[in-house]
Amino acid sequence: MYCPYCKEELKVNNEELYCKAGDSYFSKHMEKVFNVAIDNSKEVEVRLPKFANSEAGRFFCVNCGSKMMKIESMHEVCTCCGFEINKRTFYEIIEINPHRSFR
Repeated sequence: MYCPYCKEELKVNNEELYCKAGDSYFSKHMEKVFNVAIDNSKEVEVRLPKFANSEAGRFFCVNCGSKMMKIESMHEVCTCCGFEINKRTFYEIIEINPHRSFR
């Protein structure tokens, strides 16, 4: 899995997903949410052509590391593999799993 903020490969540290570049942990809950979204990505991939011309999103794909595309506010999809971040997940990533900013 890849960090949605910076696409660094996530490692397990203290039994949680960890991004070394952002010095951030992703909870067991987020790991489960990511795994469910990865499982569902096969269904989303079928609907991808209509998002091909969308603007770049805020995050990187947790499944493959590609840049996500914006569907609407706080809703993004990966046009490479179909991984989808819905509004609830978008909020949880930002509010509950912060990442060190890059300056």
